[in-house]
Amino acid sequence: MSAAIVSGGLAEPLTQGRLTLLSCDDGPPPPLRARLEELAELPFVDHVLALPDLHQKSNAEVPSSLTITTRGTIVPEYTSVAINDGMGVVVTDLEEDGLAPERIAAFFRAVNASSAPHPLGTNRYSLSAGDLARALVDGAAGVAERYGFERDVPPAMESGGRVRVPGPIRSLDEVVPRALLTSRAARSEMGLNFGGNHFLEIQVVDSVEDSATASRWGLAPGRVVITYHLGPGPFGGTLLHFWTRRAALAGARVPLFFLAKLWFHGARRGRAASLGRAWRLHFRANGATTYAPLDPEGVRIRQALAMATNFGFAYRVATLAAIRDGLHETLSSAPGVRLLCDIPHNSLAAERGEDGPLWVARHNACRLEPGRPALVAGAHDVPSWLAVGLEGGDRRVHSYDHGAGQVIARWRSAGRLSPQRESTLRLWLGRGPHTPVRSLELLPVRGSEPVERVIDCFERCGSLARVARLRPLGTLKNQGMP
Repeated sequence: MSAAIVSGGLAEPLTQGRLTLLSCDDGPPPPLRARLEELAELPFVDHVLALPDLHQKSNAEVPSSLTITTRGTIVPEYTSVAINDGMGVVVTDLEEDGLAPERIAAFFRAVNASSAPHPLGTNRYSLSAGDLARALVDGAAGVAERYGFERDVPPAMESGGRVRVPGPIRSLDEVVPRALLTSRAARSEMGLNFGGNHFLEIQVVDSVEDSATASRWGLAPGRVVITYHLGPGPFGGTLLHFWTRRAALAGARVPLFFLAKLWFHGARRGRAASLGRAWRLHFRANGATTYAPLDPEGVRIRQALAMATNFGFAYRVATLAAIRDGLHETLSSAPGVRLLCDIPHNSLAAERGEDGPLWVARHNACRLEPGRPALVAGAHDVPSWLAVGLEGGDRRVHSYDHGAGQVIARWRSAGRLSPQRESTLRLWLGRGPHTPVRSLELLPVRGSEPVERVIDCFERCGSLARVARLRPLGTLKNQGMP
């Protein structure tokens, strides 16, 4: 297997092969490199693109920061079961001056007060069963009115905040178990889970590289923006666990899903497929379950993927509503809030290739779109960067890292993250309206070099150009729900 290796953005000569590696250091270790080569050798794989933040998680079938393009085959395991996990940037009319740590903490508490303390805990952003049905088909547009937004929110989201559900379909319960459609657990917790590696962050435009693009996006030095990383909520992963056996399914939940799937795929749906085929597709841990896109089973998995993706968009519209309401209640009586971008980093969708349709699975990787914003996240104490997608770049580089977490971790471990003169707040809360403060820290902001090294790779490929650096002013993390 030969591969294009883009190290620090400089490509070595390419002979042949279906693997492209981008690296801002020495590249992946041999076992991870061998896994990439194994994937690229599969007959239905057209191309494998490994990004600079590449790493392997223990509960995932393929590495993170990876894009796998297949031809004539859909493989759900090539992306996360948490389909449409995503990040976004909200531009405000606030300036850094006067935004003291106490005001930032008050904003975070106001937002967190509406979070659900447990899976069945409803709040002001929870959906009705009718709202849920509209969200599954129409995505962001299906809930925009419910959250008091005009029509400007869906266009700022990738794909307009909606993926078309392929037909034919007579009713939603052909794809979604009826209990999931009616359960409060699928629609109570909306838009406010900042546990794990998810976050809500107040940032300020620290410097501008491309003033024309920054101005078009409403950005200038000193302007406050709010970024978020969360989703896709409780619905999507639960639905997709009915369609494949995934490594992310906790052991204690396996028997429960096994029984529920027996009912759904057998007696409940009256399926004509053989028991053996149903076992291979839905019950067995395959590592890579292959579906033909136009086969009846392929159409069903496409419908499930589309509905789960649409729910993820709707989930983050609730986040936007919480940001707007939190600003109104704590920082500004008439807050100017505009969504600049909302970008999924777990996706599986058809894209047009040079000689026909391809299926592109992105696992913790974002679609690179010319002219659209690209957010490469730093950390709670490391600045992020906004970039813009470029026309005419290396056609193999059609995705980018959603963040530089692993690169930052290596720099932090090596003591290479230099403290800057600015500081940032990190607030840890439980979930719910009366939760105590678990931790409140004022920390030095660190240098942004690791994130810049990642972006270097894409700039030298002609794929991205830097627009603005975003320095963290404060980060909210909450706990208490999976």
